[in-house]
This record gives sequence, structure tokens and C-alpha cells, in this order.
Amino acid sequence: MERVEEMSDSENNSDFHCGTVALLGRPNVGKSTLMNKIIGAKVAIVTPKPQTTRHRILGILSDDERQIIFVDTPGIHQGSKQLNKNMVRIAYAAAEEADVLAIMQDASVPLDPQTRMLIERFADGRLTQPRIHILNKVDKANKDRLLPRLMEMQRLDPGAMAYVPVSAKKGTQIDGLIKEISKYLPQQPPIHDPEWFTDQSQRQLAAEYVREQVFLSMHQEIPFQTAVDIERFEEHGDMIEIDAVILVGAERHKPMLIGKGGDRMKTVGTRARQGLEEILGCKVRLNLWAKVDEDWFNHPGKLIDLGLGSDS
Repeated sequence: MERVEEMSDSENNSDFHCGTVALLGRPNVGKSTLMNKIIGAKVAIVTPKPQTTRHRILGILSDDERQIIFVDTPGIHQGSKQLNKNMVRIAYAAAEEADVLAIMQDASVPLDPQTRMLIERFADGRLTQPRIHILNKVDKANKDRLLPRLMEMQRLDPGAMAYVPVSAKKGTQIDGLIKEISKYLPQQPPIHDPEWFTDQSQRQLAAEYVREQVFLSMHQEIPFQTAVDIERFEEHGDMIEIDAVILVGAERHKPMLIGKGGDRMKTVGTRARQGLEEILGCKVRLNLWAKVDEDWFNHPGKLIDLGLGSDS
């Protein structure tokens, strides 16, 4: 009788590993950049400004041996607004639910007290999941200070499973990080379809791509008082038509967003549309409006409507 070959379907592979990895850290340490690099697609928007990520975003890496579900979380920070408090709750909730904690820091700058406190908090034993420390931006770091930094991490969190220096932007040591994470994933079938690379809907991606361009176009505090509400998302053959409202928190911000003769709004729309066409693989007609909604970032109901509640 002919030998039956082992099935390649991951659901029937007893050696398959699958689990969630929470990407945690202070704002602007490169969590979104790292996830995008690993996934190979722009799942999370990236800007030089802190607090760009506002809610939990999944990036899914699947192959024949594993499925790693990365959870990109908002940067852990202090803030008095309801939006800031929700963002921090989201990050800690993701940590509690994850199978592996990936605690990230910027190795190109000295270790600040807030990052030190964050590391110590995760090392205090309240959460028992395996911890991996990621030292990002090593391409910009002083090489003579990298080894002492790694030794300091070992001292602050001796119970961590690994301390991995990477460059998320350049892709340095990414394969090594994936191998290290894979050691601690549960042995179980995949949770998501292997073809998926994110759990975000096209509607959510549209809102994020518009918001990214607002962040890149505006200055000072104004981007943090803006949000994007997708009012219409319709497919017409090989084209998608989107109506998006950009909310601003004060009347004086509206003309700043629109710009002279509408030039800034046009720039935001053009760049967001180009990014969406690339990721959605079709033509996009993007219509933008600006609307004043004072203090929206402190209204729990409005935050929930925008997908920015504490459980989003």
C-alpha cells in the first residue's frame, strides 16, 4: 500500500505554533514600523510624531510553521484627556491578553526614567507571559554603548527570555527576532486565515491613512486634536468612493487644516488616496471635509463612535 504523505495544512500539523505578541513601549519607539516591516505591508500608519497609534492594530505573519499575531499598541504615556487614558488602557489590556510580551525601546537615546519604570513594571511578576526586550534603532545607536545597554536590560529584567537589538527601519536582525518569538508561541492551529495580514477593515484603513497625512501635514499640538470619521465607503466596480470627515477640536484649527485656498486639505487627500490605492489595489475617489467638534477627545460616547473607546 502506498505511503500517505503528511498533510501540509497547518490545522493538521501538530508542530504548528500560533499566538499573539503585544508590542509595548513608550511613544515613538518604532512599534508600528517594526510590525509593518515584519508583515511586509503598511498595516499601521507611521509618523515622526508620538501618539500616532491610537488603538490596537493586528498584523498577522503566517507561514508553514507558525502564525504570529502582532498587536501594535498605543505608546504608554501620561495624559489627562480621556483619549490618552483610553490609549494607555488599550496597551495594558493587550499585554494581559497576549502570549508573549515584546517590550520595545529606542536604543539610540539614553534610557529615560519613564522607559525604566515601564520595564520594571512589566518585570514585577504581575504578568507571567514570556518577555522579550527589543532594542530598536541600533543603526543610529552608539555601538560602544550598546553592550552596556543590553547589560542594563538584563539587570532591570533578569527574568526576560531575550534581549534583541534590531533596526525596524532597515530590517536588521528581524529574522532573529521572529525566531526568538516563535520559541514561546503556544502549540495550536492558526487563529486567522493565512491569507490575512491584518484584522482592520478597508474602512478602518481609510480613516488611518487620512489621519496619517493630517499628522504629517500639521504641526505642534493640532494633529492630536484631530480624528477621522468615514461617513461613506462604497464600491463601484473597480473603484471605491470614500467620504471622510476630519474632526478638529477647535474652530481656530479648521482654517489651519484646510490651508490657503484649500491647499493643505488637497495635499492630505492626494497623498492618502495614493496610499489607499496601493494597499487596496484599485482606484479610490476620496472626498474630504473639515468639521469642528470641540473637545471630542474627552467625550466617551464620541470616542466609542470613532473606535477609540478603551476596549478598541
